[in-house]
Amino acid sequence: MRNVYLIITISLSLFTLGCATAQVHRSAYVPLPQPSMRSGAPSQGRSMLTAGAMTLAKQQPVEDVTDVTVNTETISVTNGSANWVPRSQMNLNWRYRFTKNFDMGIGGEWGLAAGKQKTYTDDLNLTPKGNVVGIGLSFGYNVQIDKQWAVAIAGEYLSFSIPYVRQQVATDLVTPINAPEYGTETVGVYSFSIIPRMEMGNATVFGGVTFRNHPTTPKLEIYANELNFISDDNVDSGSTYTIVTVGAEFKLNPVLRLLVMAFQPVSTSPVKYFPMFGLGLVWDMGAAPRYHTPVTPADGMPPAHGGPMPANEPPPTI
Repeated sequence: MRNVYLIITISLSLFTLGCATAQVHRSAYVPLPQPSMRSGAPSQGRSMLTAGAMTLAKQQPVEDVTDVTVNTETISVTNGSANWVPRSQMNLNWRYRFTKNFDMGIGGEWGLAAGKQKTYTDDLNLTPKGNVVGIGLSFGYNVQIDKQWAVAIAGEYLSFSIPYVRQQVATDLVTPINAPEYGTETVGVYSFSIIPRMEMGNATVFGGVTFRNHPTTPKLEIYANELNFISDDNVDSGSTYTIVTVGAEFKLNPVLRLLVMAFQPVSTSPVKYFPMFGLGLVWDMGAAPRYHTPVTPADGMPPAHGGPMPANEPPPTI
């Protein structure tokens, strides 16, 4: 009954566009909408390397877009979204500190094909092949309020290679008329984060909000002109998500930190998510040890500048 209602609705919409010549089902493997993997605290050394992963909670994300929409640019009608998302999304970032409070770097996100989650239901079981991979640039700036409180702003731009699959169907919108076509499409993903934090000895507690676009692909699209189908994008850049984050960073030693975070996308279109979690290890490269133990000769205090060497010390060599 639902399919009959859908066909009637789409047919009425197409009445104003003309006779449809192409009906296409699609599916894509898109990245998770995650915050930047950082606490906002600047590195103590010259650079910082962060490695970790973002993971879905036990509850599986679900499709939240089912409305029929008309695209006047491509002369097409779209119903719903068809996205697969990673179960776990790996992160690797390297940032270089140019000044005391400003850093820039390169990084990437990688969603493995194994374990990916389907967020929608459809008459065709189309499954994209391959991993979703994004590589790009990031920046961060720290604003120190006092010895305990600070706020960081951070931004990223990643270019993602997103696997997709599409298949044309007959006018009943269900019966395939050709074999599935597999491919990848490049889509840019941007994010901007505001990260307040509080220092608590060897721990840093932080929170914040992130704005990031969510790539998506239409589940079913009907074109009034087949040329528009051939030239149309298979994956769209999508709408901007708002993501709320809380977390903590623990100093394991002068150069290593453990990063733990939880986050919740507040936006629900095209996919509704439930709480997600992140875990990472931060290497503060070049950070000096907190305490230095002075090394003195066995005879006692080191000699004053220009003074005689202790008897048990060998003469200096060139």
